[in-house]
Amino acid sequence: MKFEVVPGRKGPNDKLVKIYADGEVLSFSDLLFLLKHYFDSEDSYYPVSEGYRGRAMLLNAINEISVGVPLSRVLKTYKLERKTKRTVIVDKTNSEKPIEKLHEILLGPEGV
Repeated sequence: MKFEVVPGRKGPNDKLVKIYADGEVLSFSDLLFLLKHYFDSEDSYYPVSEGYRGRAMLLNAINEISVGVPLSRVLKTYKLERKTKRTVIVDKTNSEKPIEKLHEILLGPEGV
């Protein structure tokens, strides 16, 4: 797995992490690496010292997911619904037809 940290577009200290996985498994240490950069980026662009919620808002969203709030509701609450191309997710844990798009997970196969 390869992570590439590049300048983001939100502001001077914003950073993006590009992931090149090529079929590799995302480990907990990989996830923590990503979260650290997301927290730092949010804090640099939305600093608590200036009255923003910054990293706290990201942590709140993560906490809501951890206690079972549906992903679709969290994405809507935090205005994180994608307006760009959809993330492709292939779920091979289900014996039925694999789910191949994020919107099928969030809205069901009919897109309702």
